[in-house]
Amino acid sequence: MIKCVVIDDEQPAINVLVNYIKRVNELELVGTCTNAQNGVEMIKQADADVVFLDIQMDEMTGIEVINMINPRTQVIFCTAFSEFAVESYELNALDYLMKPISFNRFIKAVKKIRHFPGNTEKSGNEDFSNDYIFVKTGVKGKMLKINLDEIEYIEAKNNYVAIYNKTQAIMVYSTLKDIENSLSPANFIRVHKSFIIPVSKISVVEKNYLLIKDRKEHIPISKTYKPEFINLVRNKLLTDR
Repeated sequence: MIKCVVIDDEQPAINVLVNYIKRVNELELVGTCTNAQNGVEMIKQADADVVFLDIQMDEMTGIEVINMINPRTQVIFCTAFSEFAVESYELNALDYLMKPISFNRFIKAVKKIRHFPGNTEKSGNEDFSNDYIFVKTGVKGKMLKINLDEIEYIEAKNNYVAIYNKTQAIMVYSTLKDIENSLSPANFIRVHKSFIIPVSKISVVEKNYLLIKDRKEHIPISKTYKPEFINLVRNKLLTDR
């Protein structure tokens, strides 16, 4: 079992995470706290494996907390403020969740925890080893096979989703959320409420947009999804030292 602690100065936010933790068999909730200082002691006493930690708290920030606990304890930040994203990654936080946190996004973060069954560090992401998906086309009873390595980007269009390859836009009767849930978070990332991008096809990132290899479209990166995008690419970023 993976021992978890939740620290947040707002009880409703704690309640959401407690509910999520209880839905995952591999996780064990060992304590919650609305006071950051008491939370530090709770983490130490419980020898917690992971802490779900709010950043903006009255008595002490989550940034201060992470500097007071054992580096072995993994940290998943939970906050409504995206401006802390870069700093949290520099502190080697495991992930950065923007409130309100959905269960699907929570699960993506949990799968990054060391020793979690099937996480990418341990298993090479076998859970997402398939190289294709089947999608509904809008014609009753008809489904279409899509090879994932041919996808250049995916865009929501009203009641449909357009999946673009080199030659066409395949119109799929689905929601972008359903498509997102069928794809590997290691290989595809949502960068905007209307766009999902295959990581391997990104050629340029500039401020709040990106370009896809051999295409002219400027794909926007929204404020909501930018922290997760930064988390994905940060380990590949070369900086001056």
